[in-house]
Amino acid sequence: MGTWNVNAKGKDENLHSWLCSDWGPNMEYAPDIVAVGFQEMVDLNAVNVAMENKSAQKSQQWADRIQATLDDRLGGYKLICEPKYLVGLMLCVFVRDIHVARVRCVFSDAVGVGVMGMLGNKGGVSIRMRFYDSTICIVNSHLAAHRENVKGRNSDFNNIATKLSFKIGPVEIGSEIMNVSLSHWLAENSSIGTLDHDITFWMGDLNYRIVEAIDTDKIIALCQNGTIEPLRALDQLNIERAAGRVFQGFEEGTLAFPPTYKYQPGTDLYEQRPEKKIRAPAWCDRVLWYAQDPRHANQLNYKRSELNVSDHKPVMSTFGITFKDIVQSQRKAVMVELQNTLKRFESKNPPSISLESLEVNFSEVRYNETLTKQVKIKNIGNAVAMFRFVPKSDEVRLIFFLFYWPFRRKMFAIFRSF
Repeated sequence: MGTWNVNAKGKDENLHSWLCSDWGPNMEYAPDIVAVGFQEMVDLNAVNVAMENKSAQKSQQWADRIQATLDDRLGGYKLICEPKYLVGLMLCVFVRDIHVARVRCVFSDAVGVGVMGMLGNKGGVSIRMRFYDSTICIVNSHLAAHRENVKGRNSDFNNIATKLSFKIGPVEIGSEIMNVSLSHWLAENSSIGTLDHDITFWMGDLNYRIVEAIDTDKIIALCQNGTIEPLRALDQLNIERAAGRVFQGFEEGTLAFPPTYKYQPGTDLYEQRPEKKIRAPAWCDRVLWYAQDPRHANQLNYKRSELNVSDHKPVMSTFGITFKDIVQSQRKAVMVELQNTLKRFESKNPPSISLESLEVNFSEVRYNETLTKQVKIKNIGNAVAMFRFVPKSDEVRLIFFLFYWPFRRKMFAIFRSF
């Protein structure tokens, strides 16, 4: 995973020290999947934001440069889909040739959350795929700027996470259901979100800063002295995650590298020129991940590159992931055995429910008045019971499912309206 806010620069830099720094002397650690995200690949001026001017051209140029970088070191990588872009954002994903045949159901999406809550000066782009029999989603985002705007960044994250979706179709949904995904069965549609995957990686210029309680000069002094540990506890993203306000369920490695922003372009010096806008150094550029099974994603490293053309330093992280590879013949045999077991169970345990009352009497109801009554319906059997309210014509239909889990002796209810 590599993320870099290029500040509309970066034409001729050698990318090896960023993308290939941990491949080993004999390429023995070359990754199977390479995902790279850029922010501000074009100037975020009014014309570019409104018209996405030059974004397609720039994204293809960056994808070609990354392809050349990978080919120069090892070769044998293939871009799995067209680069996904949104104004200054771009995401591309490469997979080694030996795995390409096992990559399918590749979809992408983009959402803007910038000006007026919808334009693409801020937002997210995403690509998802089925890799063997595991699903992987990768998000690259650029969140709201300015040190004091923590709530804006939190809101941007939540909007992007909510709005990004992939219309993967009924066949792929069927695969998810066969992998025991009850939520997809209940959803009754062919779209999924960013977190409906085995592993979700989220990277980008998240723009979280050091809290305002410490002044800029002191932060710069600590960074110059290499004393960054006290700053980690003052990092806004760490604080907001600990409070459960953002990136709920995500993990991040230790920030063992100096803050990646804001540098004087072309140098390794934090920006302190009096004629420029002075910004407190911060870890704006991050990589996080969310795994349904935490054991299936192991971060191997988390570091930054020293490329200096931009006012941001690039960040990269390498992961070891455990993925599923289902033996279809055995899967079918297990499914047949399970179906036969369920049939035997259902024949011995027919559904049974109790209803507290056969009538609901609201008595006198006045115009524009809301009245509420409760009806207790209980699953008193040992099997799944389903019931429904039959509405009048053109009214919303409600279906309720009651689940009885005999091993734990607990009752679960799932309500779905459509």
